[in-house]
Amino acid sequence: QPHDEWIEISRDHVYVPNERDVGRKLKLEAVALSMETGEALMQRVVKTDLVLSRAPDPVKRNLVTVKGVGSGGGGARFRIVTYNVLAEIYATQQQYPYCDFWALSWDYRFQNILREIVEVGPDVICLQEVQADHYENHVYAALSDAGFEGVYKQKTRDSMGLTGKVDGCALFWRRTKFHLVESYSIEFNELSQRQATQVLGLNPRSEDGSSYLSRLCRDNVAQLVVLELVNPTMPTRSNREPINQLCIANTHLYSHKDYPDVKLWQTWQLLQELETFVLSRGTNLPLMICGDFNSTPDTAVYDLLSRQAVHPGHPDVNMANGEDNVPNILPETMNMTHSFSLGSVYNSVIGEEPRHTNYTTNFKGTLDYMWYSAQNLRPLSAAPIPEESVLTLHGEALPSTQFSSDHVMLISDMQIGSGSRPP
Repeated sequence: QPHDEWIEISRDHVYVPNERDVGRKLKLEAVALSMETGEALMQRVVKTDLVLSRAPDPVKRNLVTVKGVGSGGGGARFRIVTYNVLAEIYATQQQYPYCDFWALSWDYRFQNILREIVEVGPDVICLQEVQADHYENHVYAALSDAGFEGVYKQKTRDSMGLTGKVDGCALFWRRTKFHLVESYSIEFNELSQRQATQVLGLNPRSEDGSSYLSRLCRDNVAQLVVLELVNPTMPTRSNREPINQLCIANTHLYSHKDYPDVKLWQTWQLLQELETFVLSRGTNLPLMICGDFNSTPDTAVYDLLSRQAVHPGHPDVNMANGEDNVPNILPETMNMTHSFSLGSVYNSVIGEEPRHTNYTTNFKGTLDYMWYSAQNLRPLSAAPIPEESVLTLHGEALPSTQFSSDHVMLISDMQIGSGSRPP
């Protein structure tokens, strides 16, 4: 049909757009008639924007199960996900020119993301890039209706112009599975100020002090909760002292690719804080650290988490030597360590890290991880990241009409209390 020609499709009081209307505009004409004379007293015409097709269904994510996972033995099981959901303040046409503008709108993306999360049936949800006003107005209410309780921590910085236009981390748990025992947040800005003044004895107003702080203060945060099982595991002959609590940390580290030293410092400080926290609550509190670490598996961040140490020759720890005006913010590498034996869920279950958890035209790589304390947690399964052919079905990269973030959600089933060392 010619574009400027209108076709009458209904005279009913209610009209529900359908597949035939996709890509067309609708025009609604309403006429008020006089009861007495039947003459037209008033007429209104409203035209809509183009009718959009319904979002494609989320891709079905199948879990790969670890060999030899029987039904017996061990403690409670739970499903955990981590997902950087792409805050609206960053979802711009300039950043993602390949994505249809309407598919970048928060209303459209939120419905997709919510459906995707809820369909997976998680017990614990770690989210990054949740905008403060969206948490207040949409995210908390929707997940609360779906059976979750949650906490939020926004980044330290002032919002971009309007109130609430700042992103942060959100952590949710299923009410029928867990209840909250403790909740804390960590501000890396605060830790850097503490480190500068109390540990290194720097004056924040001196040249050294201010260059140290301006390198490190990047407004990133982490969340920390202790959850307790609503239905505790009872002692048995094979599990005499079952563990019924769990510590979950959720973080989003600094994103800039030219600051691997800052990401390493943040990781080291996070591990120090967690060490103090976990050890003060008895040594057997299971720990998971989830989030967007903005660090690929070849970085010092990955080495510190997985191997408890960083090689002194690693380029990430030698930034200050090569670059002009980069202050040395890191301690001696021998002092950058921690006492956790951490495994990466995906590496443990699948045998390697995914090829990518972030998939845009500018960057494709793995930045998101789920780490677990190997002595008292074991991963049972993980959902592989969809193949590139699946990711690009509805667009050349993420986000697209089907995938509403530039990151892919990580999903795993875990079990408390029959730990083994990671491979």
